[in-house]
This record gives sequence, C-alpha cells and structure tokens, in this order.
Amino acid sequence: MGGTLDYDEAEARQEEAIYSTPAAVARRERVRDLFAPEPGDKVLSIGCGPGFEPAEIGWTVGNAGHVHGIDRSKAMLELARARCAPLPQVTLAQGNADDLPVADGSVDAAVAVQVFEYLESVDSALSELARVLRPGGSAVVCDADFSSLVWRSPNPERMARVLDAFDDHCPHPRLGSRLAPHLRGAGLTIDRVEPNAIVNTSLDDTFAAHLMAFIEDYAADHEAIGPTAAQAWADDLREQAAHGETFFSFTQYCYLVHKPA
Repeated sequence: MGGTLDYDEAEARQEEAIYSTPAAVARRERVRDLFAPEPGDKVLSIGCGPGFEPAEIGWTVGNAGHVHGIDRSKAMLELARARCAPLPQVTLAQGNADDLPVADGSVDAAVAVQVFEYLESVDSALSELARVLRPGGSAVVCDADFSSLVWRSPNPERMARVLDAFDDHCPHPRLGSRLAPHLRGAGLTIDRVEPNAIVNTSLDDTFAAHLMAFIEDYAADHEAIGPTAAQAWADDLREQAAHGETFFSFTQYCYLVHKPA
C-alpha cells in the first residue's frame, strides 16, 4: 500500500478477508449503533472498501434511503459492486476523501473507518466531510493508533522492529488518539469517543491472522526488515499459536460527531 488507499486485486481480496472476520463485523455493528441510521436516511460511506459497510447500511435505510459509497481503489469497488448488487438504494463511485463527489449539505450521516490515517492531508478531508453533511447531520470517524498494538512474540526485539517498520505503511499511524483537534478544526462537534478493541487469542481466521499476512508482505519489501526476517517473524507467531499462546490486542478510536445546525 505504501501510504495510499490504492489496492491491486490480491490486496483487495486480502482486505476483504479481514473485513469478514468476527472482529470486523462487530466493529461495523458498533459504528452503525453510534450514528443510528434510520429508514429514509442518506448516508455516505467514505472508503467503502469491499462493500460490507454500504450493503449493511443499505438494508437499514431501506428503499426510501440512499447509501453512496466511495473508494479510490478500482479493485475494491469491483468487490463492492458485486456485494451491493441486490440493493438499488446503494450507489458506488470512485473518488477521494479530500475531494468528495457529493453536493454540499446533502447527506444525513457519514462514516469513515480507518481512512483518514492513510491520507496525507487529514484537515482537507475532514473539511470535505463537514461540507457534505447537512446541518445537524452526524458522522462516525474511526482511526487507529498503532502504538495500541500489543502482540505477544517469543522474539520481542524482532516484533518491535517489524511493527516500527509497519508504521511507514500510512502517513498518520497515531491519528486515532490525535484526531479531536482536527475534527474541531473542521467545525465538527464531538459527541462521544469510544475505543474499539480487538482481542484475539488464536490465529484461526482471526483479524490477527489476516493482519499478520498483510504485515509479513509489507515487511518483506521494507528495507529495514526484508523477506528473511519478515518470514521469521511470522513463523514465530505461527509456532506460538500452535502452542495456544497467541495474544493480540489492537484499538481503534471511534469519534461520533455532528455538524452544528
């Protein structure tokens, strides 16, 4: 990924697998609970990925509502179009979070999960979010702070080096704990902040397992790690899992905000 939100087909499928895990399903449910979409609402899904989010919100807003999902990745949009095909109330388009193809004040609610940490300009993207919300409209913005990542390893020194290198995969790896002033600067009011903690104690088709595969691929291409050390890192975790000793915890921070009326 290299600090962008562009994906090739294999990377999109890898992300789709992460989105399918119970932890990701539970996160989407909590995000929907926070902004509470209702039948007839117009909702914007920013960085809609493989389409789980707009599809699930689409069922909630019903035929009288509308969900517009945008993503900059063509590969992600192909997956999203297949997933959302049964839902005429869902439309999808290629676009960027810092230049939303949406009219001023035209949506009741918006959601962006782990999108803004991957953007060079967080403030311009949040200004766009504020622009498209109607007065009184709400949004949920979730971003991670990768310093919250606790991952037990039999080789803590190598684990630290790999995670330090992985910080380079996005421009703002600590944004989740630093988002509040950016939101206020965009003219949005923060109503609530919630942690979304993911804890896995196995690698059996879990969020940790899929993230491990993603990090292994990334670290193998990183000049500070390389393929040999990346594979050794992952092998450590697999061996640990075989002995029932996996421990993984990762926290994202969800901000419920609204645009003042």
